[in-house]
Amino acid sequence: MDTTTNGQRPTFLTVLCILSFIGGLWGLWDGVQNAFTDAPQKAVEEARTAIEDAMTQVEGSGADFAMGMMEEGLAMAESAAANAVPLGYIGLVTSLLSLLGVWFMWNLRKNGFYIYVVASLAGLFLPFVFLGFSMVGLMGLGVGGFITILFIVLYAIHLKYMN
Repeated sequence: MDTTTNGQRPTFLTVLCILSFIGGLWGLWDGVQNAFTDAPQKAVEEARTAIEDAMTQVEGSGADFAMGMMEEGLAMAESAAANAVPLGYIGLVTSLLSLLGVWFMWNLRKNGFYIYVVASLAGLFLPFVFLGFSMVGLMGLGVGGFITILFIVLYAIHLKYMN
């Protein structure tokens, strides 16, 4: 259990902030890669080759679902590559806002929590504007959403230490 004296950051809040700083920096790097390089297009070509190879191996009875998921995954990857620049900008903005919010929480400022929540939720849902909703996208949202909600709840528990 965290015990703190007045104005001192709890150890668990410090750990959360460090993990969020790492995640935010990863998001910045990913945003730069999407917005300013051809990495997404190269990745989709590699994915297309891998999925086509996998589809030839899975052909047969009962493989319709797996093949459908692979085709949907490839379509989503192609859409992500086609929209890499706006998705990269979204990633950059939401990562910067998230990092700002974490910095404020690091300094025990409650307004950082609200900035972090808005940036995190926007980072989860805005990509669907460009990618559309699909089963593969919703599965990714489930994983990312779980981690996002977990961090929001853990930060909310520490709001009592912030002013």
